[in-house]
Amino acid sequence: MTQPTPVEAPTTWTGDTLGAEDWLLPMPPACARELGGGGQDLGPVPGRAVADLAAQITRRLWNGRGFVVIRGFPVAGRTDPECAALCRRLAASLGAVRPADAGGFVAVADNAGLGKTDLALTLHTDRTPAPHPPRVLGLLCVRPAAHGGDSLLASGHALHNRLLTDAPWALPRLYQDFRFGRGPGFDRRRPVFRRHGAGLRVHYNRRGIERAHQEAGAPLAPDERAALDAVDRILSDPRTALHVSLRRGDLLLLDNTVVLHGRTAFTDSPDPRARRCLVRVWVD
Repeated sequence: MTQPTPVEAPTTWTGDTLGAEDWLLPMPPACARELGGGGQDLGPVPGRAVADLAAQITRRLWNGRGFVVIRGFPVAGRTDPECAALCRRLAASLGAVRPADAGGFVAVADNAGLGKTDLALTLHTDRTPAPHPPRVLGLLCVRPAAHGGDSLLASGHALHNRLLTDAPWALPRLYQDFRFGRGPGFDRRRPVFRRHGAGLRVHYNRRGIERAHQEAGAPLAPDERAALDAVDRILSDPRTALHVSLRRGDLLLLDNTVVLHGRTAFTDSPDPRARRCLVRVWVD
């Protein structure tokens, strides 16, 4: 491979350098009215206001920080499925929305994966059971937790640049394939960093890598583990991640090939009707 070079773009941020003005975008009232007019059917998204908002989102995802939080999504007075339908309706203005699945709601559930517990989630990108990872991840906050549950965001481009400085020996291995899963339709082998035209795509999930290598009977070699440890040291630096407390009606949208996400642990309400619930949507 060629010698890795730094990424020079607005996506090379760290959490300690951003303010709310860098990522917050209020939803215009006209856009909320247009979205609310289509019921639960996905259908074509109507109106100029939605188109204008989609253009702003697109600029922030592809030419800005790589993520945005839309504040003021019209969730009040709507059921969880109705909120999900509206979320998918807006997402359809950004690209091809993947079919809804049983994991479309992110809430605590019995006998579910780590994502549906109240435990912390380390920074990662979504892999999904489709042939390739989604380009965009959306998370709509229908109800926040009683305490905790902050979203964590980190720039994969800033991570790459920091590795160039702190652990340049790790990058050649990170540009080579790791196993990411053995389930039907999963990308089984991908590098952590991959050049894509003039850009750089990032794909990382330490827990998924460890599990996939174990299931394949191919445990990580010492140099592979050391390279991943170098990634985790940077991701665990308090300066790296941005903490965002999503409010009811906040919609987080991020470029899943650039921005890693996670969450802090949380405590839920004892009332089942008030427990934390997010709508998840993937867009290609």
